[in-house]
Amino acid sequence: MAWSLSFVLIAACALLASGVSAAPSKAATKPRSQELRDAIEEYRVRFDELHKEKDQFLQFARTGLWATVRAMNEEVLQDMGETRNIVEYGFDDVRLDISLLIVEGNHNEQCLLDLVYEIVEEKVQLGQEISRCADDTTDAKDSLPESFYEFLNLLQRLSNSIAETTLYTFVSQNSVNDPERHLEFLEEAFEETDRAWNEEALPLVQFELDAMEYNRPLIVADNAQCLQAINDRQQAFEDSIRERIPSCL
Repeated sequence: MAWSLSFVLIAACALLASGVSAAPSKAATKPRSQELRDAIEEYRVRFDELHKEKDQFLQFARTGLWATVRAMNEEVLQDMGETRNIVEYGFDDVRLDISLLIVEGNHNEQCLLDLVYEIVEEKVQLGQEISRCADDTTDAKDSLPESFYEFLNLLQRLSNSIAETTLYTFVSQNSVNDPERHLEFLEEAFEETDRAWNEEALPLVQFELDAMEYNRPLIVADNAQCLQAINDRQQAFEDSIRERIPSCL
């Protein structure tokens, strides 16, 4: 590998510069140096596998987050669609009744037309109420996963850095003069990285996923309650129009 070759070249230069004779130095240090290089290479593989493992978990977290948001959107949109249909078509029957009375000519036409104008105005106001419910629900839906997305992006950057840990430590650690310390550092870094993910990061991710699942039905219920008030208002207004039709005789 590229960095392994660089390590060999750097080590060779260091030996020459120190004035150590070639023959005894080779015999004395080569087995130990090879052993250390093999051990460091083993940690490079272990860090790379740890990175892949955490990437898989982050993908699982994103999938869970996406599934929760999608389910919430579908439930909200279904309720929105039902209320929208009630507002759009709920007055059709009473408007048809008024139209038939106008055609018969036995009622005050202007009075009946005024009722139709009131229906049109009420539909506009009900539409505005639907928009208000949608805005409030959208704010709640968007704010819920926003911090979670930021947290996952942070963890993704940390996960990516895991795979580069061994390479970076060739810069931060004096591997040529003290490869034992370099290896010790990698051991400590691996243990701490694995511990931090298992004991800190993963529980936080699971907590966020649980919080999403807990809040999803609450947001859907709040939206449904907002829309139910519109449905009730539509029905009450339609009833009031029917009660006032006889006054147009």
